[in-house]
Amino acid sequence: MIYEGKQSIFSHQDQYALIRLVNSEDDATTKKHEEGKITFTLKLAKYLSTSGIGDYLDSINVVLSFLLPVLHLIDCSSWEQGGTFDVGEAQPYITIPELICYIYFLLDFAINFYLSENKLFFTFQTTSLVEYVSIFPSLLARLNIITGYKYIYLLRVLRFLLCYKLDKVLQRQSMEAYKPIVTVMAIIIINSSILYVVEQDYSIVEYIYFMVVTISTVGFGDVYPTTIYGRFSIIVAILIMFLVLPTQVEMLTRVYSLRSQFARNKYISKKEQEHILLLGSSQVEGFKTFLNELYHSDHGLNDTNTVILQPSAPTEEMTLQLKQPALSEKVIYLEGHPLQNKDLERCSSKDCNCVIVLANKTSRTPKRDDYRNIIHAFAVKQFAKKQKSRKGARVCLQVLQPSSKDLYFNSLGGHETDQVICVDELKLYLLGKTCLCPGINTLISFLIQSSKPSYDTTKYDKNKGEWIDDYLCGMQNEIYRVPLESEAFVGLTFSQISQAIYKELNIILFALEVELESGTSVFVNPADYLFEDYLHYGYVIATEMPNIEKIQQTKFPEYIQKNYCFPNVQRQANNKNALQQEAEYLKEILSEGIKDDSQKHTSYYQVKPQTITTGLPKVGDQDKFENHFIVCGVVSDMKYLMMPLRARSLKNIQPIVILNQDLIPTEIQLQINKFPKVYFQQGSPLNTEDLKKACIQKASALVILQKSADQEEGISNIVDADTIFIYKTVKLLNSNINIITELASISTISFLQISRNNYVQKYDWSVSEPFASGEIYISTMLDTLICQAYYNPFITSIFDQMILGSASMNKKNKKLYQACKLQQSNLFLINIPPKYLEKTFGELFEILLTEQKMIPIGLYRGEKVKNNNKPYVFLKPPMDVVLQSKDRVYVLSAKQPKELETIIDNEPIQRQENAAQYFNIKSKLQGEEGRVDIEFSRELMKFNDKMKNFNNELIKINQNVFNQGLIHAEFISTVRSTLKGELANLNQAV
Repeated sequence: MIYEGKQSIFSHQDQYALIRLVNSEDDATTKKHEEGKITFTLKLAKYLSTSGIGDYLDSINVVLSFLLPVLHLIDCSSWEQGGTFDVGEAQPYITIPELICYIYFLLDFAINFYLSENKLFFTFQTTSLVEYVSIFPSLLARLNIITGYKYIYLLRVLRFLLCYKLDKVLQRQSMEAYKPIVTVMAIIIINSSILYVVEQDYSIVEYIYFMVVTISTVGFGDVYPTTIYGRFSIIVAILIMFLVLPTQVEMLTRVYSLRSQFARNKYISKKEQEHILLLGSSQVEGFKTFLNELYHSDHGLNDTNTVILQPSAPTEEMTLQLKQPALSEKVIYLEGHPLQNKDLERCSSKDCNCVIVLANKTSRTPKRDDYRNIIHAFAVKQFAKKQKSRKGARVCLQVLQPSSKDLYFNSLGGHETDQVICVDELKLYLLGKTCLCPGINTLISFLIQSSKPSYDTTKYDKNKGEWIDDYLCGMQNEIYRVPLESEAFVGLTFSQISQAIYKELNIILFALEVELESGTSVFVNPADYLFEDYLHYGYVIATEMPNIEKIQQTKFPEYIQKNYCFPNVQRQANNKNALQQEAEYLKEILSEGIKDDSQKHTSYYQVKPQTITTGLPKVGDQDKFENHFIVCGVVSDMKYLMMPLRARSLKNIQPIVILNQDLIPTEIQLQINKFPKVYFQQGSPLNTEDLKKACIQKASALVILQKSADQEEGISNIVDADTIFIYKTVKLLNSNINIITELASISTISFLQISRNNYVQKYDWSVSEPFASGEIYISTMLDTLICQAYYNPFITSIFDQMILGSASMNKKNKKLYQACKLQQSNLFLINIPPKYLEKTFGELFEILLTEQKMIPIGLYRGEKVKNNNKPYVFLKPPMDVVLQSKDRVYVLSAKQPKELETIIDNEPIQRQENAAQYFNIKSKLQGEEGRVDIEFSRELMKFNDKMKNFNNELIKINQNVFNQGLIHAEFISTVRSTLKGELANLNQAV
């Protein structure tokens, strides 16, 4: 049992809830039927055990069993030496406590006799016999029912033997040393009393002195027994000491030798120093990633200590990590269990600032591991609650399955400030988003990771011919949270402030914390939001923590006019802290959820649920599949992979082909059959024929899903074998396809490397070409993310918006956000308009932000730009970096940017440059399933251009002959209205 008696860390209700959690398959009706058969005796026994009252009763019994021999020794000191055996009446200060002890012993004996299953056995067991001998004779003598002889009162001292009943309580506290102590004290007290009665030559204090020097093998000889009975008692005492005591000491030594120093150490908290409690079943790599991020210098002078509590001693690899100079003085490793009070006390959990629980991302039993981590989090919270901790126990928890996140929040009761990061959910989000936006996983890892290969950005040279300089320069950037409280910001929009800060300080302001009536929320690129006169917090991308004073002193051009017409929206009366706001945001998202019924969710394209097509269309129809996405494999919670690809913020959606050897299980079909344009092809991604049936030559992206750990056996390198073979096979058929996959072992990334450069050996795997291009997802980035969530609880909300855009918006407060001109933006990867080629990134930033209200945050550079075999991510390039024809730009935009094409004709270069200023904007016409008729859109735009040219010609004619009266203005207006009517009819037909 994980709870027992006094040491239970859960209340009675919590225990019942946890039992239901672990044993979810039990039948409730059967439970009620069985509980109806429980007798009053069993109910009482269960209550005494679970409530802790039974332990309190045993503890009181042991204390009184020690008190009675002490009263005996005090009583003996008043007896006459050499007197009669009848001791007569004792003093009231002896008799009254003695009678109280007798009454309690009798009541306790009666209760245990009533609760015993075998009353005959209980009556004649050893402890019961000691009860009879130590209580009844002396009680009868004290009541004057029998004569008070010394030998009768001597039996009281035998009560000390029942101090061994403390075994039941102290064993759960791992106090093995009490047995030898009780044995030595029993020998001293009992034999001293015997010698005083049979010898009568010395006082009781002198006989106690004699026993102490005897068992310590000193034996001064100044006090010694003279009678045969006294000497016989000493012989028995010495034999007991030599036979029993060494055995107990040896057992105690063995127990302590089995327990490492980590099981004996404890952490003593200090008021002036905070500490966090680190739990979980993560591998060493996960703990290493978290600790390196926690104590990185970018987070300032971090004086917070970390206490790692694990059920086993550290491995050799973990020990080496703990011995690092940066961690040795701040990280304390304790061996213990979160479900034990003594271990929670050893790590001072009630005073900890936060509880971090890391999940084992390679677990073969994810559901079981999630339940265990949730129980551990509850254990710490309940312990802090019982200890009346002032700080409470904030929890940052990693879970593997999305259902576990719902389970945790639904059990909080609505008043907690915890954060839960779901590993599988975020992984599938990123894999799906990478199909639309290659390199997003690499870009996000840069933004949340502080430990990176060192590079001096001040020495960056844009003219260097190696891609590694661009890559390392961009890698140095990450997210910082800065206050924005200058009066100069009031009346300006977010776009104006972001543009001025970038131009002056070369940092990108891309998100904002806004305080509203509903609470504090974060918005990515709220371009039209008008700053009011109160403190805001902004999120910037920079190479280091920006200078706050310089940000507040940002200067704005004089021609910018301020607008003080603020929306009439009440601000928060009592500003809640960020933790509470983020917790409420997460709970609202969970309460809304993605419903698994036939109703459409407003944020995603959905159709009426139907059975997924069991095969692709016929060969003649396969030409329709181009620029589609192929998913190799099937995993649970597939809907989280589909959601970024079916967000309504997208103008058009591409078909998704699921390629798997086995049929899709029913529970997974129910998740994804509501999303439109999803197809299934049964086959193997290692078979070229199956890949060709899935139109691999025309596909734009392919996702390789890692098989779950319970489906694979062996080391992680073997698990990655299929992934490597699929990667190689697909690249032979389509060298331009964007492949996204997850690797179980980072060492296998070398098999996907094309170049033979030594960048990986010089730095680490993060500079490898597959990772630089965004083809590889690494799960350890979530260990960094949970550390960032500890410092800033809104960081998860920012990345949700980057991946899902407005689909992650809180629908409850949507009208409030619209009133304040607040919006959530998505991350897109767009082509650079040809007229901006050969210009700098700084110029592109200003143009896109001013004209399109989009914030560029980086480049995705194509192949062969700087001796690179694969594209790579260039986060926040310097302002003077010149754009290339193969570059694409990452932008944060509330809406999907429109695709731009240049009208190029065969006229002179000068006319081509003028024509380059005009763009043919494709019409994004979508029906129930988001279909796009591109050819018809082009014809429509051609007709529109002809109409504009005809209108211009009419204007010229009018200007030339109007004075002659050949063509009048009325005629021109009639022609215009006629053309507009034809265009309106054509649009309506479309």
